[in-house]
Amino acid sequence: MEIKKTPFQFLFANTIRALFRQSAKEFEKQDVKITPEQHFLLRILTSKEESIQSDLAEIMQKDKSAIMRHIDQLEKLNYVVRVNDSIDRRKKHIVITELGTETLNKCEQILNHLSEKNTENISEEEMDTFKKVLIKLKENAER
Repeated sequence: MEIKKTPFQFLFANTIRALFRQSAKEFEKQDVKITPEQHFLLRILTSKEESIQSDLAEIMQKDKSAIMRHIDQLEKLNYVVRVNDSIDRRKKHIVITELGTETLNKCEQILNHLSEKNTENISEEEMDTFKKVLIKLKENAER
């Protein structure tokens, strides 16, 4: 298939899937017990003071049951804990543990290495242009 005639959504989706597969393989190879999506969830937890399941589902654009499965898995690994809300007992905040933070840091190192490897033959100028185009595509898609 000729690149100019290939819809960018197809190229972009295939690229994202390839990067996720690469990350998952490297996580497994380095004995990291989580998926790239669960890594993203841990990353969100470190950037927010309080996180409840519905907020996480909205941020990750996933349904609440999918997020709950990820949280259950992360809780089994002792990477997160559920903490009761002091005002509303029905709410549970998801909090990253010290072990979760260590795993997140390991994932970040792995992803930084992969990022360096994957951008090896791409100039800084090309990356800046690519990022600007991605931002514009996102903005256009959200209009």
